[in-house]
Order: sequence, then C-alpha cells, then structure tokens
Amino acid sequence: MKKFKAVLCAALSVCILAVPLSSAVVFNAGAEDNIKSLQDKIDELDAKSDEYQAILDETESDISEKEAYSEALVSKISTLNEKVILTREAISDLSDDIDEKQDEIDQGNAGIESQVAALCERLRLIYMAGSASNLEILLGAKDFGDFVDKLSLVKTLSDYDKELINEINGKLDIIEAQKKELEADKTELEVQETSLNGDLEELNGLLEENQAVLTELTAKSEKAKAALQDASSESAQLESQIAQYFAAQQAAAQSVSAAQQAAARQQAAAQQQQAANNNNNNNQSSTDNDSSGDDDSSSDDDNSGSSGGDSSSSVPSGGGYTWPCPSCYILTSLWNEDRTTYNHGAIDIGCAYGSAIVAAESGTVTYTNTSCYHNWGKYNSCGCGGGFGNYVWMSHGNGKETIYGHLTSVTVSPGQYVSKGQVIGYSGSTGYSTGPHLHFECRYYGTKYNPMDELSAYWGMVTVY
Repeated sequence: MKKFKAVLCAALSVCILAVPLSSAVVFNAGAEDNIKSLQDKIDELDAKSDEYQAILDETESDISEKEAYSEALVSKISTLNEKVILTREAISDLSDDIDEKQDEIDQGNAGIESQVAALCERLRLIYMAGSASNLEILLGAKDFGDFVDKLSLVKTLSDYDKELINEINGKLDIIEAQKKELEADKTELEVQETSLNGDLEELNGLLEENQAVLTELTAKSEKAKAALQDASSESAQLESQIAQYFAAQQAAAQSVSAAQQAAARQQAAAQQQQAANNNNNNNQSSTDNDSSGDDDSSSDDDNSGSSGGDSSSSVPSGGGYTWPCPSCYILTSLWNEDRTTYNHGAIDIGCAYGSAIVAAESGTVTYTNTSCYHNWGKYNSCGCGGGFGNYVWMSHGNGKETIYGHLTSVTVSPGQYVSKGQVIGYSGSTGYSTGPHLHFECRYYGTKYNPMDELSAYWGMVTVY
C-alpha cells in the first residue's frame, strides 16, 4: 500500500508538470476532491485490515492452544478407556476365581454330606445288629472280649468320621475366607471402575466444551479472514480507480501537448508564408498540415454450471430380537427420519457413556472397529469407522445383519460367535455422533429395514424423545 502511494504521488507530479497552466481545466478541483475521497477510503480500509489481522492472529493463537488442549484430553480419555477395559477384565477374572472357590465349597459340602450319610448308614447297621448302646452292646456280647471289640469298633468309626468332617470343615473355612477376599477385591475394582467412568464422563464434558469454544474460534477466524479479504479486494478496486484516473489524466495531458505543438507549427508556417509573400509578391508558395487520432476497444466473457440428485430403498422384516441397550429405552431418532440430505437408516437409543450394549440376536461377529478415540459430541465426522466410530457388525444367518455404532469400547472380535444378550461393547459418542447413544441398524441381504420390526415387543417400554 505504501509503495502504491509513492507511485501515486510520482504520477501526480508528472501529470502536473506535463499539463500547462492553460489546460488546468482538465485537472480541476472536483477531481482532486474525488481522489482525496478515494484515498481516505483506502486509509480507512488499511486500518480495518490491521484490525482484522490482529483478530486473526489472536484467534489463530487461541485455536492452536485449544487444539493442543483437545489433543491432551483425547490422550487422557484414551488412557482412561484402557484403564476401564483392564479393570473390567480384572473384575471378570475375579468373578471366575470366585466361581471356582464356590465350586470347591460346594464339593466340600457334598463330601461332608456323603461322609455323614456313610456314618449314619454304619450306625444304622450297628443298631440293626442289636448294638445301639453301650448297655445293648454289653448285654448282647458273648463274653467280655466280644463287648470290648464291639465298643472299640463303634468308637473308632465315630472318631474317624468326626476327624474327617473336622478336616473338611477346616478346608471349607479356608476356601470361604479366600472367597471373601476375592469378593472384597472385586468390590474395590467395581468402585474404581465407577470412579474411572465418572472421570471419563467429566473429561468428555470438558472436551465437548472445548470443542464448542474451538468451533466458535474457528468461525471467528473465518469471519476475520473473509472481512480481511473483502477489505483487501475493496482497497484494490479503489487503487485501480485512482490508477485509471491518473492514466486518463496523463493521456489527456499528452493529447493537449500534442495539440499545442500542432498549433505552434501552424502559426510558424503562417508567419513564414507571410514573410515570403512580403519579400516576393511574384512567388507563391503553400504549405499543408494534417493530424491523426486513435481508437480503442474492449471485450468481456461469461460462464455457467449445473448439479444432480439422489435415491433410497428399504426391505421390511420381522422377528424377536432382544433390546440392545438394556439400561435405556429412549429413542432419540426413529427409523427413516428425514435429515434433509438423507433419511436415517437406523434407530438411535439415547444412553449414558459406558452403558452395556448386548447382541440383539445370536450370531457371528463379522467386523469391528476399535481405533476411534474421538469420544465426544461433534457436528462433523472424524472419519473413523465410516462415521460409525467404534462399532460391531454381526451376521445372524438367513441374510440378516445388525450394526452397533458409536461405541466407547468393543469386547468381541471378528469371527467370534456371540450369544443373544451377551455384552459386545459399551456405549459412547465416537465417529459422526452429536452425543452418547447407540446407533442400531438392521439389514436384510444388505438392504436396511426398520429395527423396530424386530423389537416390536418393546414398544410398550419405549419412550420417543
């Protein structure tokens, strides 16, 4: 801009020097006022450009900080997700150990019951043999030696069974104590899991807030860029107008100068002719003179464009699937919902972060995605999992398939057979998702159809939000 002003001043000086005082009407006071007005507008646009540039620099710095903060939150969320998964695995292992200890206790109790039954049988046999008491043993003995033998046998059997039962009870006490320790460890891990889920929800909230601020800053930055571009464009147009004005002034000055030179030549020629006539009346001479002009031309151009449309289809079905999110029966989006540019080919079930998601029907896991850590509400796709984020895709045979999208984590693997109602993952807001929910989709030989056809038994429990 400063270079343009310097050129402008130089051009103005040339025009002023080139045009004689007699032609000053070409460069009048009105034109000077117009140039000054244009220059004032340029100065005003320069000031606005500086202001927009300052806003742009500030917002870009804030955006950089918010993006770094978002990356840190995403990393922390990823770490907490891993901790939650490991904690759940530990809880599952402890549950298995507790079940094993319970089996040992059940077996021990069965052993005691068997031993007691055997003892009762032996006592019954002794009673039936006529030896139910010491007196009966004494009266029934053939002699004193026979009495001692019978009494010793009864005592030996009783002591043996008593010791055996005491031994089993001792082992059961140890196993019971171990079971209680495992249950205490499991309880502690469940408390840790609850705390981790709370931290995870808090971080997702912070990330969502930061994302909203980042969106506002980006919009502000784009607005400042547009304003800066508009100011630069308007300033360039004004500079072009001034440049065109001085080019016209210079052309006019050159035209006036050429006319004056032609008039001077004509005057000199006339003076010479008059002198010649005075000096020699018998000699005559004549002189001619002519001039020429110029012309100009201009050209223009134009352009045009066009656009196209879309299509959709569905296939009905029926069945008896189980509800895929047992903790929540709120539908936040119905089948075939109009979303302006497309119709929603699934249902959305609103639920909190970390809600258990189960297989609606038994089948084999076909595909999964577990790589998305963008677990927060957003109004554009992060590109993970084709928009589903973390997901599970299952095949149930006979052409039927189900898809469970936007999960926080997945607990099954491709090729694994999963039973109806088995946990396959936990809900979240990964992929193209505005908040935590389950995207539940049904397909029949690749064609989407209404999942509520398979879940019709749950209509009485469902709330449409």
